[in-house]
Amino acid sequence: MTESSSDKLIEALRKAVSRTSMLAEGNDPELDSVVRQIRQAITKGANAQEIQDVLNNAEPLLIKSDEAQISRAKQVRNTLQELIDLLERQDNKRVPQNEKKQLEAQIRLHWQASSQWPHLLKGFLSLAEKTLTQTEISQPKNSLFKRFFNRDIENKSQKNDQEIMMQISHTLAGLMNNLSLPSHYDEDIVDLKKALLGNNNLQQLPGLLDEVINLIMIAIGKTQESLTNYLNQLNKQLASINESITSSYRSQKSLSESREGFSNKLQVQVSDTSQAVQDANDLDSLKTLISERLSTISSTMTEYKTQMVEQEKHATQSITLLKNKVTRMEKDTASLRSLLQEKLAQAMTDSLTDLPNRTAYQDAILPLCKIMQKTKKPICLAVCDIDHFKKVNDTWGHLAGDKVLRLVPKQIRSVLQKEDLMFRYGGEEFVIAFPDTTLTQAVERAEAIRLAVAKTPFNMQGEPVSISVSIGISELQTQEEPEALFARADKQLYLAKEAGRNRVMANK
Repeated sequence: MTESSSDKLIEALRKAVSRTSMLAEGNDPELDSVVRQIRQAITKGANAQEIQDVLNNAEPLLIKSDEAQISRAKQVRNTLQELIDLLERQDNKRVPQNEKKQLEAQIRLHWQASSQWPHLLKGFLSLAEKTLTQTEISQPKNSLFKRFFNRDIENKSQKNDQEIMMQISHTLAGLMNNLSLPSHYDEDIVDLKKALLGNNNLQQLPGLLDEVINLIMIAIGKTQESLTNYLNQLNKQLASINESITSSYRSQKSLSESREGFSNKLQVQVSDTSQAVQDANDLDSLKTLISERLSTISSTMTEYKTQMVEQEKHATQSITLLKNKVTRMEKDTASLRSLLQEKLAQAMTDSLTDLPNRTAYQDAILPLCKIMQKTKKPICLAVCDIDHFKKVNDTWGHLAGDKVLRLVPKQIRSVLQKEDLMFRYGGEEFVIAFPDTTLTQAVERAEAIRLAVAKTPFNMQGEPVSISVSIGISELQTQEEPEALFARADKQLYLAKEAGRNRVMANK
């Protein structure tokens, strides 16, 4: 491999590791910090030892993240088992034991694979439908229980449908709270929760559960499966192309050997003819000899020509086949590239506010700061937090909180310039980058943001509510890292909160 190719490969691997590191973010603050260090080390062009050091720091946290994933899987397993137990508590209904055993076996096999969770829920849906749609079981007058225990089973206490439906609804609602879906599914989630919590008819449970499964399928995404299928298909195509190239190489090699054999054979015949001419004693024998030799040479050339035509035909077919395979693979690759770009955009976007998320901020802020420092232009960072947001959630509920989280960024963006960048950092906290902006100018813009939010009328269940924001600002210093810039702005936000909220504080 040439030095240029090696450099390109290393650069591609750096980008791949940097992008892949984003997948580990959002699960644990400690892990997020180490992942950022990995990405920064790679972006700065750190040497192998430096990168190895940060990777060693990340290893125990990655193990911890895996353990958290297992914990979530256990919760799903336990939830499914609870749902099965609730079915069995339904009086006058008998759970089909064969189907139940098959489902429990599938749960034991696949509970750790998140991609299989929707299939396990579908299995429970099938079991619930068979259980709830069967006719009620009536006890015979002279049942074994009456003969042995002399009591009437029909008089035992029963849990009514409302209680059972309530238990199932709360279990499913808890499962749905962990889903991460784009904002345009918010209304579907709200409607489904209302349908679950406001319905006492167990006969309608299978249909509602089917809707839950559909949302889980969307959350997990069929992309993993389609991506895996595509990669398998791509692997087969590459193997086929490799086979075609090998075949073409063999044909070319055979063609070269044929040429060499023909050349050697022709040289031998010409040499033999020359020797025979020298040894000839009379003209008649010389004529006969030359005629025979020329006939032999002509036959050899005809044979070689036929062989060349056949081999060229085979080579043309191989090349055409190879071109078709490459064209097909290029189309599939373009399709995958489009799919990956779409998924990358989703991974970098907050589903509730449609703003770039924390991952997008971490990916953008380092190169942005480097450009500003290199060109010696100012850049300011503002950390913005919605005041008393917890009170909104506690008083009017999380749906009202979500409404505030969608409306506040709209008011903020109405004040920003097109060069300004806004991100949802997490919870009720937003980050705004002001490129080519001095601290004085950034404070003026932040005051405009604060006033725009404060003047916006918010209504919760018909009641007017005051919403305000506190903002901390800092300006990037020479040779300063983005983390230090953020820390100084965050400290100013804390001071703004301490000073009474609904104000702007700057690190001057």
